[in-house]
Amino acid sequence: MDKTRKLQVIVSNWSKKSGQQYVFYRKKVLKTKNGVTYPWAFKQRKFVLNKKPISIGYSPIGKNRYQYNVVAIANDNFKNWHNTYLFCLKKDKPIILLDQSKNTNPIVVQVVNDKVLNKKFKQIVE
Repeated sequence: MDKTRKLQVIVSNWSKKSGQQYVFYRKKVLKTKNGVTYPWAFKQRKFVLNKKPISIGYSPIGKNRYQYNVVAIANDNFKNWHNTYLFCLKKDKPIILLDQSKNTNPIVVQVVNDKVLNKKFKQIVE
């Protein structure tokens, strides 16, 4: 099983506990509740983390082209918001960012602190 498929299974199992169901980007654009589309957002929008602009882009094989190299994108839209998880490599280290932003430009992201999800993503990367 490839790494992307493993990650999909992990996220699916992880999100069931909270009644969520994530769709992964797989060549078909992902549209968030606020209208932002991934992966195009990386080229069309600015991203902010901790009130600072970041360099981020889609890099499915994890090439170090950006500060945050997104290897997988998972989204779930709810009634009034969305969760878009950006599974990244930063200097070859796994880090997960979350876009719940109501902004469409800049898109404000935060680091995901979920221990289970971080541990599983780290295991896949290594």
